Amino acid sequence: MFTRRVQSHILWYPVLIIVSLIMISPLFWMVITAIKPSGAVLNFRAPILPTHPEWGNILAVWKMAPFGRFFLNSIIFSVAATAGQVITSQMAGYAFARVDFPGKNILFYCVLSGLMIPFTVVMVPVIQIVHAFGWINTFWGLIIPNIASAFGAFLYRQFFFTVPGALGEAAKVDGASLLRIFVQIYLPLAKPMTAALTVLSFLANWNNFLFPLLVTNTTKMMVLPLGLSMFQNQHTVEYNFLMAATLIVVVPIFIVSLFTQRYIIDGLSMGAVK
Repeated sequence: MFTRRVQSHILWYPVLIIVSLIMISPLFWMVITAIKPSGAVLNFRAPILPTHPEWGNILAVWKMAPFGRFFLNSIIFSVAATAGQVITSQMAGYAFARVDFPGKNILFYCVLSGLMIPFTVVMVPVIQIVHAFGWINTFWGLIIPNIASAFGAFLYRQFFFTVPGALGEAAKVDGASLLRIFVQIYLPLAKPMTAALTVLSFLANWNNFLFPLLVTNTTKMMVLPLGLSMFQNQHTVEYNFLMAATLIVVVPIFIVSLFTQRYIIDGLSMGAVK
């Protein structure tokens, strides 16, 4: 048995190392390009690792664009949209799983269809509605259309189905209201799911490019992914500056992913196994 396990590790470790190197290679290329001089980026005779790293590229890029404003806009948009998605998903999941009302299944399938229809199909009517409310180039226009998540509602519905209904029935017999049963009994049980959905939603909102591109039209309202477009001209691209700007955008989300991956795994595996 021991020998078989050692042989299995010997066979799998090289495969895992190769796959890991392939996955890391874009990040490695971004970092070394960000610290290369302009003349060495597209010079294929230049060494892969720069002999004289230009760390000043990152500081130069920071001064070229209002990254402080971009960071503030991204934080406001990501935090508010994530909070909205988590709260509405909790309420919708609980209602679809534990509350009886007419047309519940039909309404759930309508919500579920949101997972199957790409945003590009509905983006024109969505933008028309945002424009009708006068929310173009405002935080309202960025946040309000993103406060609902069909994926989150589906996850919570499946989770609340796994919680014994006797808990809610016992509280109901004791006189607890529907809202109190939801807040004090079911929500505390869903903490791992809440942590996982919070992290996933925050990452998705932080990296969202298309919707902010359609809603905002001034530098003052740009979020970080849109700010990268300032480093691409119509005919030329300074790849070292573009990669330095991308590095500034990626580092915060990389740190968030590094410290919260455990919550994602715990939350999703709990919902899948329980």
